[in-house]
Amino acid sequence: MPVVSGTPLALNQLVKLVAAIVKRKNNSRRTTWLLVGAGAAMVAGRLMERGLDSGWRAWKDEEPPTFKRGDNWSQALAWTALSAAAVATAELVARRSAHLGLAQMTGKRAPAGL
Repeated sequence: MPVVSGTPLALNQLVKLVAAIVKRKNNSRRTTWLLVGAGAAMVAGRLMERGLDSGWRAWKDEEPPTFKRGDNWSQALAWTALSAAAVATAELVARRSAHLGLAQMTGKRAPAGL
């Protein structure tokens, strides 16, 4: 991952995006929904990645396959598909759960388009 000023590029871009959104005070409700949903999705995705890696190590007693070490391509492709599907599902569930929880707390629906 490229590094800009000691911060990973993706995180640096996210910080700039959040700062730009927060500057618009009339969008504070939308900002809250976006931040809660994105934060929940990021945490869930990272936890799922760690869980998948740990599960693979416990099951196979080896590191998860990568394309760099010359692992079996079918095994590496299957690992990639499985991990991508699991992480995407975890992020979707986390984002929806965060939106439902915030809706229960505030008594308002999420803004349109989220």
